[in-house]
Amino acid sequence: MNNRVQRLSLNQRIQHIVLLTSMIILLLTGLVLKFHNNVFSIWLIKREGGVWVRGLIHRTFAIVLILLAVYHIVWVTFTDEGHRELMAITPGRRDFSDFFQKLAYNLGLSDNLPRFEKYDYLQKFQYWGVVAGTIVMILTGLILWFVNQSMAVLPKWIIDLTLIIHGWDGVLIFIVLFLFHMYNVHLNPEVFPMSKTWLDGKISIERLKQDHLLEYERLISEKKDGKN
Repeated sequence: MNNRVQRLSLNQRIQHIVLLTSMIILLLTGLVLKFHNNVFSIWLIKREGGVWVRGLIHRTFAIVLILLAVYHIVWVTFTDEGHRELMAITPGRRDFSDFFQKLAYNLGLSDNLPRFEKYDYLQKFQYWGVVAGTIVMILTGLILWFVNQSMAVLPKWIIDLTLIIHGWDGVLIFIVLFLFHMYNVHLNPEVFPMSKTWLDGKISIERLKQDHLLEYERLISEKKDGKN
């Protein structure tokens, strides 16, 4: 086994980059409208070309996000690789015991760290958090995009509620994406200044053994079986 092993395929990395790019642009163009009286928002809207251009950019990348979501659903449903990844990142009862074991370790109540598979409970939480957030953003965004058609079948209070949900869901995604995910993946002292896994899809043997011991043992077992 080489010093670095493949963890993410090219397909996964492309999906991640498209998601990252579309999310960042949607957040920038969306939050400046929500907090439009902010000095930074006024400055950014001018840089974007004004409110009309901002709206065009926002809707363009909303379409990109929708297409990515459709592709991801097809990928996890109809491809072997996608289905394996979905099963690996789906939470189970073991994740609850892993959480409490890790909590006990952090509090000094236990000397044993939990042994993780390919994805630990935090990574599963982040994935499904993004899935839930994306669904909400797409549904509420479509209602606001086609607001005239929506008001023909929905009461105004639902439109008003949708506007609130869409805006604050964007704030929540910003917090999860930048203050939680970005720190854990890139700014964490153990990987600073950046984990390169999202670029080359690889992880070091040492890191794999430390953070995903069960995955490491599975790969070792598969390598041994391949030699026999």
